Amino acid sequence: MQLDVRPARAEEIAPIVDVLRATGLGANVGRLLRYPIESPTGDILAAVAGDEIIGAAAVAGFGTTGWIGALGVASHARRRGAGAALTEACVARLRELGADTAMLFATPAGQPVYERVGFEPEGLVHAWRDVAPPRGRTGGEGVRPLQEADLDVVCRIDSAATGEDRGPVFRAMNGTLAGLVVERAGRVAGSAVRSPWGLGPSVVATDREAGIALLSVLRRVPGAPLTVSLPDANADAVRALRAWGFQAINGATRMRLGPRPRFDPTKVFGMFNLFWG
Repeated sequence: MQLDVRPARAEEIAPIVDVLRATGLGANVGRLLRYPIESPTGDILAAVAGDEIIGAAAVAGFGTTGWIGALGVASHARRRGAGAALTEACVARLRELGADTAMLFATPAGQPVYERVGFEPEGLVHAWRDVAPPRGRTGGEGVRPLQEADLDVVCRIDSAATGEDRGPVFRAMNGTLAGLVVERAGRVAGSAVRSPWGLGPSVVATDREAGIALLSVLRRVPGAPLTVSLPDANADAVRALRAWGFQAINGATRMRLGPRPRFDPTKVFGMFNLFWG
């Protein structure tokens, strides 16, 4: 199979979304691609055989780190090297964007492909759904709405948890930044932020009590039952979710190629998505 992996053209985005949905990446994948399309340090790569788009992937760069996500190959074109070619092209693109470390979340089917490229596993993450959210008040001690003035401290707490500079994600919300923060002794100790690209919420905190307080308030917010993704290594958060009756609905393996960021999973109580964490 003659394969060409290259940056996607604007008119190819819709066909790429169709291909990725068909691979099982879900109905939300089109929204998820909006961030790398709009970001100056993001990109969409297409795998093309002849005149057919058979796969695609996206990258999002955050300075010295970057993520590969929404990588999928059409079923009829699998086991012919397209997945590895897309992965290698994404790593090269992230290097061009200045990233020393490339990361991704792998399904069991994709993990062997990424290992052959050189990625190392770093631990499991799972998505959890609140199947019986409680009724009642939405307030919580020390928890209040997020304000634009909180942005700098939110970015600092996020960086301490992830080891990355995800400020571009927060600042790209262009005045639509919304969520919650928790205060301890007058200082912000954690935040819960949902992005317009899905799925969220991202919940980071300086300590266990702050993180659990945010999750407790989030599950009482009216609307669809809360779904939250987080590292299995955050044992305190996992215990709380299980005690509340949450059920694990899917999982993936966090993988890395390059130097390890100062990632602290015990401070991550929720992730934006299984693309950029």
